[in-house]
Amino acid sequence: MDYVLYHCLVVIHVLCWWFAGACLLAGIMYAWQFPHFCALSWNLRADYSRAGYRMMSVVKPSLCRRQAVQYSLLVTALCLAMPYYGVTTWTFAVDSLPVNGYLTYLACRFYADADSSSSRRLFRYTLIHLPALLVLMLISKKHYGRGRARDETARVNYVRDETT
Repeated sequence: MDYVLYHCLVVIHVLCWWFAGACLLAGIMYAWQFPHFCALSWNLRADYSRAGYRMMSVVKPSLCRRQAVQYSLLVTALCLAMPYYGVTTWTFAVDSLPVNGYLTYLACRFYADADSSSSRRLFRYTLIHLPALLVLMLISKKHYGRGRARDETARVNYVRDETT
């Protein structure tokens, strides 16, 4: 009975860590949208205004620019949390810093300049940013169980050779 309880607790523990990793990935996807769509809507705010849409870039332009900076910083923080929860290795945290740093820089430029040029640069970079982060995550993902399975196979083969 203790054996079953122990393994149930191990499975629950692993599932909690996987759930935390899934939440972090969802958080990155969610936070990435704000710099992307704030920059996109900035150049189209005259069209949105004429059409009667109450977009953040029309109603509260300073909030639109501020949100782009805040959520680019949140993307950076979430990427730094990924290794802590065992989703990626620590190299991901280091490798993602320049990618996220440039996103934050462009968001700050957009906040300071508030022109179509800076919003266009931010928008174009966000198109590259998310795929780059996902590729870095894929390269830096943790590999669970690979070494253990190899060790078990070697041990079984060693025992088999001794008995024959």
